[in-house]
Amino acid sequence: MGSSGGLHLRPARDSDRRALWRVHTEAVETLCQGVYAPDELNTWVSLLRPEGYLRPDRPRTVLVAERGRRLVGFGQLDSRAGELEALYVVPDEVGHGVGSRLLAALESVAWGGGTPLLGLDASLNAEDFYRHRGYVSLHPAKRPLTQRVQLACVRMQKRRPMLSSRREPSAGAMTST
Repeated sequence: MGSSGGLHLRPARDSDRRALWRVHTEAVETLCQGVYAPDELNTWVSLLRPEGYLRPDRPRTVLVAERGRRLVGFGQLDSRAGELEALYVVPDEVGHGVGSRLLAALESVAWGGGTPLLGLDASLNAEDFYRHRGYVSLHPAKRPLTQRVQLACVRMQKRRPMLSSRREPSAGAMTST
């Protein structure tokens, strides 16, 4: 997948399950603090389990970001449904391009596969991140965790960029009139 600035993206492996769980848990516990109530965060984190990632009965594109030998983020895409299902970065890497790189790579997979539209439910603390990357807020939504706990989020979407159908002359190209 490539590396830049010491950051390397690659497809997730079964052996990454525990690291995916760790990244997800750290991100929720730290980055969502003050945005969601403590009981919402506790419920969210209590539902996360290492065996819940990379399930063979739910094929998805899951990419991980590594800095050195440390997994620092991951993203999960369901191309068939046109849904970005997860994008999490460890707190000390936020603002260093990890989420942007993962998102761009997952979008590239979706667009390359012909997905016309990507949707997602953004946590309240992530709405601005997605908006700055071309996603549009559609409406407030709820993500049910249990019968009692439903997380407030924002339904967002982004259309596949249009490809230019005509080629622009390259700089210095000769044209006849």
